[in-house]
Amino acid sequence: MRGIRHIILLLFSMAFLRLHAQDTIVLHSVEVTAERSNVEVLKPLVAKKMDTLVLQSKSTSSLSELLIQHSPVFIKTYGPGGVSTASFRGTTASHTLVLWNGFQLNAPSLGQVDFSTIPVFLIDDVSLNWGSGTSNNSGGLGGTVNIDNTSHFGDGFHLDVKQTFGSFLTLGSYYTMGYFGKKVSVRVKTYRNSSENDFEYYNTGVYPAKRMKQRNADFVDYGVMPELSILLKNCIISASSWNQWNERNLPPIMTNVENKNFEEWTKDNFSRNYVAFKFFWATGNLQLKSAAFFENQRYFLEVRNSENDGFVTGINSVNSALVLHQIANLEQQLYKTWTLRSKLQWDNERVQSNNYVGMKIRNSVSAYAAIDGEPFKCAKLSLTARYDWTDNKPMGLFPTATFSYQLPFYKAISFTLGYSHNYRNPSLNDLYWYPGGNPDLLPENGRTADLALKYGLQKGPFKSDLRVGGYLSWVKNWIQWKPSFYRYWVPENVAEVFARGIETHLNASFVQGDWKVSLSGNYVFTVTTDESKEAEEQGIKGMQLIYIPRHHANAFLNAQWKTWNIGYTIEITGRRNTSYSQQQYSAYNLPAYVLHHIALGKQFEHFRVELRCNNYTNKDYQNVIWRAMPGRSFEVMVEYKY
Repeated sequence: MRGIRHIILLLFSMAFLRLHAQDTIVLHSVEVTAERSNVEVLKPLVAKKMDTLVLQSKSTSSLSELLIQHSPVFIKTYGPGGVSTASFRGTTASHTLVLWNGFQLNAPSLGQVDFSTIPVFLIDDVSLNWGSGTSNNSGGLGGTVNIDNTSHFGDGFHLDVKQTFGSFLTLGSYYTMGYFGKKVSVRVKTYRNSSENDFEYYNTGVYPAKRMKQRNADFVDYGVMPELSILLKNCIISASSWNQWNERNLPPIMTNVENKNFEEWTKDNFSRNYVAFKFFWATGNLQLKSAAFFENQRYFLEVRNSENDGFVTGINSVNSALVLHQIANLEQQLYKTWTLRSKLQWDNERVQSNNYVGMKIRNSVSAYAAIDGEPFKCAKLSLTARYDWTDNKPMGLFPTATFSYQLPFYKAISFTLGYSHNYRNPSLNDLYWYPGGNPDLLPENGRTADLALKYGLQKGPFKSDLRVGGYLSWVKNWIQWKPSFYRYWVPENVAEVFARGIETHLNASFVQGDWKVSLSGNYVFTVTTDESKEAEEQGIKGMQLIYIPRHHANAFLNAQWKTWNIGYTIEITGRRNTSYSQQQYSAYNLPAYVLHHIALGKQFEHFRVELRCNNYTNKDYQNVIWRAMPGRSFEVMVEYKY
């Protein structure tokens, strides 16, 4: 493993020396020629990129709201200002990998990402990968969410100011200022979002059930992201720093609202910084990236007896983490349509927590290679292999294969067949939490098989893209926290989870004169069960895992006429079990619900005004048991762009 680290450091040193050896700053155009290929049309059906229109419509929202309404990913959310985690293809939050410009955001302590703390405003691109599309990183047993920032050159001065005013004293301010020159690009994004979050809801957790106003739920998030990009003769140098502070009070659950002697909050802050060098030549490129992430989290809970003010429960959890990433990516065109891609990566995680005994350190090294091209006409093949080490221990070889084919006699139809093998290391909490951590845990091991069909049609002003796919996924050594004899919980490799499902994605558009109409939607049917001997002994074998709906869908319709536009969004969440009990009480399952949202906008020269109504049918529902969710709410957004 030391040899691989030395190779990575050598590559960075070569890039640094080559950078200082440049004697000109004129960027010459590079022309790459090759035979015309079907690869431009035929793309493996293991990825989904968010449409620019969708990103613009949700630019003042969190990433959790974006994914809830516009992706096949199920988001488990505790409400506005609360934790939001992802369930991708019937897996848990720890099995969804989140990458920012290629760097992992999953916290080393918990292994998850809170999507409510990621503002869409700071992001340029969002894409999803699943199955064999997750091969170049470990951890994404369910899938990967990629959020990226892109460099802009030659557009001159840029100013974008957004201000939102919403129900429950919700205020959002978003500012972007930059200069995109021919050789130097500078941009600064800053924002602040706050809310009293004191909406009314129907509380079914008290007797008799009644309408109440949520308390102790206010929050404020703010952050700044400066970015710099420089063009040289044949390379791009870019740097970015994502700095953010989140302060959130957490409301009591519905069944505990009568207890006034209650205090619960979180305070988080982080600084994520990276620098990247990308070198180009006629047939390929080399990218070297280095990042340092500083993360701090504090969670506080104090509950006292409502009668005598006696102490009942107290938690004061403090965590600090430093994560270093070093990545070298190489892409080289080989022969005709064939391309070689490779990556070397070294990650160093250091976590100091009052829940651990001493500082915990973990080193990971990964070597990845892939080759893809056209083995014959109308076909594309991709073969990958990754070998990882964790703390000098080999994790093994993890191969994937993806084959895509377009019918030569009817090119509107294509399909993709894929196989992937991946794993996830236990989080540091799983290993070292005191008391209860289990340092003998094994990595979770997953295999997935995919089949997807695509039908694309373009006729005059109408264009559509329909994808239907199915998957089978097996995960062994699934980690579960279980109560122990000593009255605290301990994680164990006990479950063997079998996930299978059907996914449907639709994109359609119609452009005629002053009219532009687009429709997008997702439907997912998921069955995820524990097939282990332990599950059979407990009588829960074959039962759907808790908080994973069998049915999940959403759709987005947008119509634009001249300077007016109207958007309509619908989201459908199926019934979820909150317990393996077969009883049909609300404490053991959550009913399905349907939410409707509508937005109306108008463009005036440099100004834009939009009125939004969320949950306009005022639906009472719960996404997490006993956690209140808002009914009908309104928001006004005013934007000035120059």
